[in-house]
Amino acid sequence: MTTLTEPYRDMLRSLIALRKYVKIFYTTDLNELISVTSIMTELTTKPEGDSVTLASGESIPVNRLVNVNGVYAPGHEDYESCLDCRI
Repeated sequence: MTTLTEPYRDMLRSLIALRKYVKIFYTTDLNELISVTSIMTELTTKPEGDSVTLASGESIPVNRLVNVNGVYAPGHEDYESCLDCRI
């Protein structure tokens, strides 16, 4: 499980405050890599873990985030080579 560091949390909060579209890459339960461009509206803490809510209402667990707006989540830097052509 990826540990979310405070600087990464701060970056997510900053992007939420800006209310601008960001490119998000995340993995599903089946380990599929999904990309979406959306506005993040909220960072919530739940007993099962933190999650980011998108303007569409979709909720993405923070431990599934791979890259947000070009910044890799801690522990997911190894995805850089496969995302180079997609970012």
